[in-house]
Amino acid sequence: MKKLSIAAFCLSACFSIAQSYAPQAGTAGTTAISKDSPLFKSWANGCTVVRGLQQINGTTGAYANAGTDTNGTGIANGSVVSLGDGGTATITFSKAIANGSGFDFAIFENGFASGASGKAYLELAFVEVSSDGVNFFRFPSHNEYPSNYIQNSTDAGGPGFATMDARYLNNFAGKYIASFGTPFDLSDLPDNPLLNKSNITHVKLIDVVGTNADGYKTFDSFGNVAVDPFPTAFGSSGFDLDAVGVINEAGVLSAAESTVADRKISIYPNPASDFIVISTKKDVAVKIYSISGALVKQGKTVNQRMNISDLQNGNYIVQIGSDGEPQNVKLIIAK
Repeated sequence: MKKLSIAAFCLSACFSIAQSYAPQAGTAGTTAISKDSPLFKSWANGCTVVRGLQQINGTTGAYANAGTDTNGTGIANGSVVSLGDGGTATITFSKAIANGSGFDFAIFENGFASGASGKAYLELAFVEVSSDGVNFFRFPSHNEYPSNYIQNSTDAGGPGFATMDARYLNNFAGKYIASFGTPFDLSDLPDNPLLNKSNITHVKLIDVVGTNADGYKTFDSFGNVAVDPFPTAFGSSGFDLDAVGVINEAGVLSAAESTVADRKISIYPNPASDFIVISTKKDVAVKIYSISGALVKQGKTVNQRMNISDLQNGNYIVQIGSDGEPQNVKLIIAK
């Protein structure tokens, strides 16, 4: 009995200190991106869903039925389509996604906070991409929860409906609550001759099965059980797709430049540390947003310069007012 107690203690201690990844939306250090962020250039315009069962180890044989395929297109608005256990959604776009600076796209689900600090009710999905619509490649995902988390959880919600901490999850769609996208960086994918990371035409979501029963478990890229504590036996079961927003589009200008009326606007240095120079012919109004869409600084350039020494390291969007047509330019701050 003592050996079992020691083993249980070790498992609990190891689990409690894992927390390797970014925390939930609204928490310092999160990578969650608001649906209102100026980072988003466009949204998915096509969605094809293949439904999974409401509960894959159940007895009714009923499939998920909440929402329609078109709910997965356009800007995130809370209208979702449910995939069901193991269901899939294949997403397409008007412009391909490019592997640019930082995150390249983000996926929105309708999870919600539980009231426990940093915890939320989440439903997860694996994410794959393709540049030809035929060959798909999965983002390397990591779930640091123990495989028996669902059955033995003491979190708010109880066994089977346990809440989850985003710090234990990486490269799963659904990691963040509603109205906040989970971002993905194409650089995380290994190079493959069948994948053009500069021209991603399809994104596929595969529901993480919401049961831990033998024969139905799904696994992350490290061989761990991809725990998803929502074995929901009703029509809105499985991952609930709200939207996919594109941050880096193929065929657009580089991270440091944009075009207004045949006139190139550039920011330099980029990366920057203390100041930036904006190459307009006259001083302009400038707003700087964090990656989550929060306005962190605004003002007007003086002799084409703006002081940014008060901003922390990270990726930002600089919105430059010019002739009534503001332009967004990416900025990296590295000190």
